[in-house]
Amino acid sequence: MQDLRPDLLEQQSLPDAIMRTAVRWQEETDIPVTLTTTGTPVPLHPDIEVTLLRATQESLANVRKHARATAVQLTLSYMGDMVILDVQDNGVGMNGAAPSSLSGGYGLQAMRERATQLNGTAEIESELGEGTTVVVSLPLSKGG
Repeated sequence: MQDLRPDLLEQQSLPDAIMRTAVRWQEETDIPVTLTTTGTPVPLHPDIEVTLLRATQESLANVRKHARATAVQLTLSYMGDMVILDVQDNGVGMNGAAPSSLSGGYGLQAMRERATQLNGTAEIESELGEGTTVVVSLPLSKGG
């Protein structure tokens, strides 16, 4: 997996890489994005960093394609033995179960599979008219 490590993570921390991704996305879409980092950032296994960056990229791609949002809030939380990424939009939301893949490419299903491989979870919370939140929770240690 390390050979697939994005250039964004080679020279900067995960919070900085997510911020650069968000700034570029905001410039492309004119949709405001804010990033909040809570807790104390700690070095993470490269697979964890790649998974969280890819989840950010895929979630933002889905917002662009589906949400009709006017704002996005990213939260990266370092919480003891977990790191949690929340991507919340104020768009149209979805009713019922989320599709297994909201777009081509990485997709929600792949996001879930990567999180599971790292002993974590990827969930989507959405209600029609209330926006959508993607939550990726991973343990700080990679596990098996």
